[in-house]
Amino acid sequence: MPSINDMLEKARDILKIGNALDGAKLLEKAADILASKGELAEASKIYEETGLAYSKLYRAEEAFQAFQNATLMLIRMNSSPAVHREIVRINREAAKIAEQATEYKQAAEFYFRAADFGETEKQKNALTLKAADALEELADIREVDRDYEATINLLKKVGRLYYKCGDDELGERINDRAIRIAMKWVDVAKEENDYLSAGNALAEAAQILQTKGDMIEATRLMMESGEYYEAAELYEKAGNIFDAAQEAYRLERLTSARKKAMLKAAEAYMKMEGKPAVLAPLLIKAGELFKDLGRVMKAKWAFKKAGELFEQLSEKAKDENELASEKSYLRHMAFCLNGWGQDEEADRIYQQVVDYYLEQAEKEREKEHFEEEAVSLEEASAVLREAGKEEEAKQHFEEAMKIYVKLAEEVAEQGQNDEASKYYNKAATCAEYLGDQEKHQEYHTIASKKALEAAQFYEELEVPELATIWLRAAGVEAMLTNDPKKITEAIQYLEKSAEGFIEINEPREAFEDLYLVFTSVYEHGIGDGDTLARIVKKMDDIVKKYDYEKEAAILEVVLALEKRSGVAALLSLQEREEELVEEAPTLRRLVDIAKEKK
Repeated sequence: MPSINDMLEKARDILKIGNALDGAKLLEKAADILASKGELAEASKIYEETGLAYSKLYRAEEAFQAFQNATLMLIRMNSSPAVHREIVRINREAAKIAEQATEYKQAAEFYFRAADFGETEKQKNALTLKAADALEELADIREVDRDYEATINLLKKVGRLYYKCGDDELGERINDRAIRIAMKWVDVAKEENDYLSAGNALAEAAQILQTKGDMIEATRLMMESGEYYEAAELYEKAGNIFDAAQEAYRLERLTSARKKAMLKAAEAYMKMEGKPAVLAPLLIKAGELFKDLGRVMKAKWAFKKAGELFEQLSEKAKDENELASEKSYLRHMAFCLNGWGQDEEADRIYQQVVDYYLEQAEKEREKEHFEEEAVSLEEASAVLREAGKEEEAKQHFEEAMKIYVKLAEEVAEQGQNDEASKYYNKAATCAEYLGDQEKHQEYHTIASKKALEAAQFYEELEVPELATIWLRAAGVEAMLTNDPKKITEAIQYLEKSAEGFIEINEPREAFEDLYLVFTSVYEHGIGDGDTLARIVKKMDDIVKKYDYEKEAAILEVVLALEKRSGVAALLSLQEREEELVEEAPTLRRLVDIAKEKK
């Protein structure tokens, strides 16, 4: 078998005087062999050489893959400034080749990768702006192709990148262009009777105007968008955007306009057809809106329809012997009966559901399944609270809390600190329901202490996985106390647990802990700029190394927040909101903080 050097020499000779494609393929084969042997630095060089060879043959796809492989080899090496500089160089070179081939999307991706590893903020920004320029070139092409939706999405991203780099003027210029194209899209869609596209275009324009702070015009376009969704008979979309508009009008204190939006939202939901499980909650929403507007009869009708659907769902669950689902649907049915004015029937059904949970609690107690007993008591309490029986609800929450505390004390005496931590956490939740902040803080504090003791126990046993999990739990429990001193401790625990997750090859878990630290530091103003910078760098290192999509989306918002750029953070969040459904409420709260601190 020929040596690698012989293979490389032959490949280079073929490139000079023979079939260049064969030469490029032979180079790639040599790089693959080097990579399999773990000779990463040399493999990276040969992959780069392969990429250049393919690019001269106008084989774009093979060239880009080779440059990506060259980068991957370097990422797998031990991190160092020299390695990072090499990654930047290769990706900048690949981006230029992609631009020459008018492959602007690929060019932007290479520039983004280069920016990830830039040495200084200035270099990172310069490379990010190059990526923005490439995407704007692509937007120009999409506009010529009359693909207005893609054009707007690209321009929104370009605008966000300019804001991210601190060039607010260019960011605003791009956003203005996106709005103009959206309105052009509306005109084209109207001519073609494409009401869905018209509604989408107006919704896009409204979203951009919101980020510019022009809430009045944004909300007007939201209302217009809803009209087109209605014309397309897309009543859920119409209801949702009318509902968003009424919330915007509420914030602007425009009472008359808000009432109109509320009415439109409620009426749109009432026109919907479909599966009961989808329809029923939206009909409740319609009922609440009608009730707030003083449209009593319409509210009752909405609640009546919703109640009938929940009755159907409960009967189906009963037939399928799904008792928990049946009781959940009955609970919703009772809520609707209350809204419909059938208070006695609602009370009867609420009591039926409460009795079920209390009977379950009794059965579990007889079997000495005390944790399950407490869970059933909590369920009963939640239903009683909804039924307006607050004192009885508190009584059962108190019973559940005492059970959890007793269980915690018992297992703690047996040295089971991990189980004790879990039970104290549950007791703290009950205390919160009872409005007892003192006990809520006390139980979370004990839960944190027990979790820390569990972590130390597993560390002594040399079980790093469990030690790390319980160190995280100690941090989370300390965070839940809302005590500034305990939150400072929590940050220390979570930073350390993140290191532990890296060591046991669970980088996603590490990122989650660091994200929790970031949100806490940012929200509570603990530490200084160096604290945030340290945490963000650790998050950035994980995303660079493992290329996780969701974590990259979170990091994009976090980086903008670190720079106190509320607009850039909001634009990043809007672009990736579907990926960040769970994180969106917290991130929006942090965006508001960034705007205040700007």
